[in-house]
Amino acid sequence: MNSREKAFFELLKSGKEDGVIKVYDTFRAEFIQWCMKDFSTREADAADLFQDSVIALYYNIRNERIQELTSSLKTYLFAIGRNLALKKLKKESRMIVNDEILALSKAIVVDDSLEDNDKKRVIADLMNELGEPCQSILKLFYFHNFSMDAIASRLGYKNEHVAKSQKLRCFNTLKKLTLSHFNAEDI
Repeated sequence: MNSREKAFFELLKSGKEDGVIKVYDTFRAEFIQWCMKDFSTREADAADLFQDSVIALYYNIRNERIQELTSSLKTYLFAIGRNLALKKLKKESRMIVNDEILALSKAIVVDDSLEDNDKKRVIADLMNELGEPCQSILKLFYFHNFSMDAIASRLGYKNEHVAKSQKLRCFNTLKKLTLSHFNAEDI
């Protein structure tokens, strides 16, 4: 931790408002850019996450949950932000076990002799057959837990509703491919 960060830490520890203001002014812009890039958040959401992170940092120091930093103040602040961002993404996004995946798994008549790894390999092969943009949309949504708004932004769709419609078409195509693959194997 450099001398500037040590001074910030001591100000926060003493409860002086100057410490919060200095941390806020020093790290805000970089945190927001980092959060928008790494977590595909909107600027307003990144700003909220930053504010929550600074508050958590302040309370952790004031309540002596941390009495000394082994890393830089910035690293600790960004770690708090990362945890808050992941918690927010998990809460907002649908996890892999959602209605659509459950519907797909129920629709697939799979030979019980197939191992889970074999099933995953088959699904991965079928995903590769889909091509773009379906591959990207489904991977971003189901495996990386991106929101539809983030997918629309990342892939250049007009809005989240257009991206959602495209995702549904892609999912239905994957479902048909999966059903035809497993039905063909059963014959």
